[in-house]
Amino acid sequence: MITTLTTTVIDRAFAALGDSVRLRIGCCLLMAPDGLCVCELVDVLGEPQPNVSRQLKLLKEAGLVTQRREGRWAYYALRQKDHPLLKPLTACIETACCCVDAQEDQRRLRARLALRRGGKCVVGIHPRKKKGGEARVRLPVVPG
Repeated sequence: MITTLTTTVIDRAFAALGDSVRLRIGCCLLMAPDGLCVCELVDVLGEPQPNVSRQLKLLKEAGLVTQRREGRWAYYALRQKDHPLLKPLTACIETACCCVDAQEDQRRLRARLALRRGGKCVVGIHPRKKKGGEARVRLPVVPG
């Protein structure tokens, strides 16, 4: 699917990356070109599964990510070739990946990817501790 560049396409792409959780997802997807499953992102971001799924749906609707199913897992990856904005947007996402918060996500992602077998997710979502668990990480809001 080659996307024709229109102001609507540009608006959707920027709106999709205007949310801190979606931007953090973008950073994670840059680290895993073959894609990540929802459960991996849930564990890395510390966000509830419905929220991660909803954010991935919005990124997919904006044409920035693709989805593929393998058995019970759905893997999401940044769209590679056919989105006219992906190359410049990737540079923006890479800049956000330098934030301290995103660096923590990347640390957790490396640990989570080490649990894969044959490059595939086999674990599912790790249960979270109710009290005293790791705090959710949020990117700072930049005053506009």
